[in-house]
Amino acid sequence: MNEIREDLPVRPPGGDIKEFIILTVLTVALFLSGLFIIFTPAPPALAVLRRVGSRAWAVPACSAFLGAALLFKVSLPDLGPYLLLIAMGALIGYGCARLWSAEKTVALSSLLVIGVTAVFALLAYIQTKGQLVHLIERDMRGLIEQVMKQISAGSPAKTEELKKSLLGMVPQVVLLLPGMFVSCTLLTSWLNLLICRRYCGESAPQLCSRQDLSLWKSPEHLVWGAIASGFMLVVPWSGLNLVGSNLIRVVGTIYFFQGISIAAFYFKRSKMPLFVRALMYGLLFLTAGTRIGVAALGLFDVWFDFRKLNKQA
Repeated sequence: MNEIREDLPVRPPGGDIKEFIILTVLTVALFLSGLFIIFTPAPPALAVLRRVGSRAWAVPACSAFLGAALLFKVSLPDLGPYLLLIAMGALIGYGCARLWSAEKTVALSSLLVIGVTAVFALLAYIQTKGQLVHLIERDMRGLIEQVMKQISAGSPAKTEELKKSLLGMVPQVVLLLPGMFVSCTLLTSWLNLLICRRYCGESAPQLCSRQDLSLWKSPEHLVWGAIASGFMLVVPWSGLNLVGSNLIRVVGTIYFFQGISIAAFYFKRSKMPLFVRALMYGLLFLTAGTRIGVAALGLFDVWFDFRKLNKQA
């Protein structure tokens, strides 16, 4: 099942060049948009998925070159994240073309981003002589003060109170950045994988994995990670509290995926129209409360088996 698929759909003459230009420009535009930056890996992933072989890397390579040229003039610090998102997308497309499982594709593409980021963070920590956390806090405080200054015209007293509250949260937020970063990386990989699979199902089913994600469930031993993180949160030791706070965000994200799979299972079973499904998924993502509820649904599925998958097995 790891052989590259060569039975690609036939495209009209000139379609390759047109698609190459669209996907390359779209990659750069998504990143520069800010709002849709999380979908930057999708065009490179689709390009690699559709063109298995030597041409597969044309869009990622040209997108990296074009984006690097623009970011070098506009915002050089954003170049690293941009290149990592392109690499993530290329690996997702490569995994889809080789019919990797969803968990393998998400895990490897996420580990690529997390691993490279960890290396650079370690180098930065050494270069700053252990002052990296302090520098991040300083930059975050500067950003908060800049934003508060821009919105302080209406009610200076309330704005000042809000600014003090936000500034007081900065040290805790910085310590939670590792868990938040891993969680966001997993979510980014998962969303872009869904886009690839959506393309597979509608335009190129011969390239698509037969894995039904509405039946997906996390490894059963992951529940010990949830139990351990919960235990760390209640132990009266700040060091363990910090580890538990980061760990529970990562484990919670994985159980969120399982909760979404349960929702997809029942949406599919009830033959819900596509636009209604899209609306329901949007509502599930809407607030922190709904996201926690979906993650809890995924966690309790370990014991209650809401889809009765164990009986089917």
